[in-house]
Amino acid sequence: MQKVRVPITVDPVKSAGKQVSYIGLVPGKSLARLQELLLEPMSDVDVSLSFDTDAQGIKRLTGHAEVTVCVACERCSDAMQWPISCDFVYAPITKRQKATEMPEEYEPIELDELGEINLHALVEDELMLALPVVIKHEERECRVDSKAMQWGKIDDAPAAKDNPFAVLQELKRK
Repeated sequence: MQKVRVPITVDPVKSAGKQVSYIGLVPGKSLARLQELLLEPMSDVDVSLSFDTDAQGIKRLTGHAEVTVCVACERCSDAMQWPISCDFVYAPITKRQKATEMPEEYEPIELDELGEINLHALVEDELMLALPVVIKHEERECRVDSKAMQWGKIDDAPAAKDNPFAVLQELKRK
């Protein structure tokens, strides 16, 4: 089965009513914010999206995205491959469907002026959130030994600090 490109924008309410599903690709070059964090341009993102209505009558979007990216190790600065995978569930905010009435596991999403959501931006946001804050090799694979790292020396002698109120003390004496 050939994978197709996922549309950029969709109406989630109509798509949920029709129970639309997409299994395809989001072009990596269209995810500019994520590309800025990487060392090399990323490949296309494998995405599966499904629009439906849950047992409570809430229209929702469930999805899964995965891609492998090239990032810099924070410890040694060498390039490394890092797989990113994320699952997400969104529910559009409408006149009938308020964010406060949704289950906790649904992330509310606002519609644009046309009543649509940007799927590519949504996938990009989820992939960026799935990246760890600090990416580094496993210790045995990294060329820098974490036990040999030094962060500076601590001066044991207490520093003599000037009293910031000394000037006021002199004025008081006069």
